[in-house]
Amino acid sequence: MKTNNLNGKKSHNKGNIIFEKLTTKAINKIAKLTGYKKRNRGKINAKSLIVGFMMMISKKMNSYESWASEVSVLVGKSVTRQAIENRMNPETSAMLGMLLEEKLTDSINQTKLKGNKETVSKFRCINLEDSTTLNLPDELSKEFKGNVSRGKNKSQAKVHALYNFTENNFLFLNIHSFTENDQSLSPKVLTYLRKGDLLLRDMGFLVLGVLEELLSKEVYVISRKNAQIKVYNVQTGQEINLAKELRKKHFFDKMVLVGKTKKIEMRLVVLPLPTAQAKERRRKAKQDRDKRLNHSKEYYELLGYAIYITNIPQSICSSKEIQELYGLRWQIEIIFKSWKSCFSFEKLIPTKCVNPERIYSMINLLLLYILLFQVVWFNVYNSMSKNHENHLKLSLLKMAKFFMQHFSLILTLECDKKIIKQIKSQCCYDIRKDRLNIMEKYEKLVA
Repeated sequence: MKTNNLNGKKSHNKGNIIFEKLTTKAINKIAKLTGYKKRNRGKINAKSLIVGFMMMISKKMNSYESWASEVSVLVGKSVTRQAIENRMNPETSAMLGMLLEEKLTDSINQTKLKGNKETVSKFRCINLEDSTTLNLPDELSKEFKGNVSRGKNKSQAKVHALYNFTENNFLFLNIHSFTENDQSLSPKVLTYLRKGDLLLRDMGFLVLGVLEELLSKEVYVISRKNAQIKVYNVQTGQEINLAKELRKKHFFDKMVLVGKTKKIEMRLVVLPLPTAQAKERRRKAKQDRDKRLNHSKEYYELLGYAIYITNIPQSICSSKEIQELYGLRWQIEIIFKSWKSCFSFEKLIPTKCVNPERIYSMINLLLLYILLFQVVWFNVYNSMSKNHENHLKLSLLKMAKFFMQHFSLILTLECDKKIIKQIKSQCCYDIRKDRLNIMEKYEKLVA
């Protein structure tokens, strides 16, 4: 397989596929549409701005001077920090937002063309939904409203993600204000899901009206139940005292009516948690800083259980399988961890900044960098590892660290034999006999 490297030469380095996704022609088209490119000549073309940023953050730097230095090397001309700063405007943030959206769409369409090579016997695909918060400079608290800490308004943004576990792909990566809570974002998934999909979501996204729409689309859902949602007996319509029921059997798996007014028929699955996990939950609840919360005895009892609401019938999945499926949601937590610990997402955002367009541009660039890593580069080598005689399983966190550390070599080497050798050595899951890694759990469940 030959691709073009950073210098435009033919290469046997499969990592150069990144540049097939960042063609100058495609980027210039978006640059013109958004007003970034207003004339044919200019020192800082859009592709150089983007690649220069990626080269800079791979060295864990983030200043206008560092960015200008990387762009200067790429274009072969001297570029000043002021020139980069002048580019932090609405046209640039619009261009980068549109480019990110286009690359997401491209990656989704490419997945559809390839098709799913794995056998997923129960579901068309497994999707994980969650959001993560980014702390921003306090000077931008008006543009990016956050929480209030010690009487001071903080600045925070939220990235809302829908991740297709089956294809290792993102269906969307949306930037929102922190003040838009998860319930308000809950309907965003509706246009992306199809009949037979499985959606795993945290209880913060559980909105009964949206749940009804998901059921009408014949989408399978597993969600944790929050304490505020009431459940009722299907036959009698009477409210079920779940704590009282669990004192008898310590287990529950029945059809119930969910919601005081909606009364949606769903399956309620309740399983006991390990003692240590239950104790930790109760400890955190008792230390809750919000003194308005006066938790009842029943509330603390229920913290000892995993409580799920689902529409998957018992004929398809047992209660234990429901719990194991929901455990796959941990993958999106691993993804967010890779953003913050391996790619230093928050640390690369400047501590002082008064220009919101710089922040919008940087978040879009960081998400584009992540997309190129996970959906493009990681998938290439993950596919190769599956064809290996020992079926090597690559760790997302180890691959993220490797990608960040060796980004320049990944872009410039004409042959990736040395990279492949190091990936095999440094980036595989440790072999453990006492527990399965997340990919082994996934393969077990979808087989």
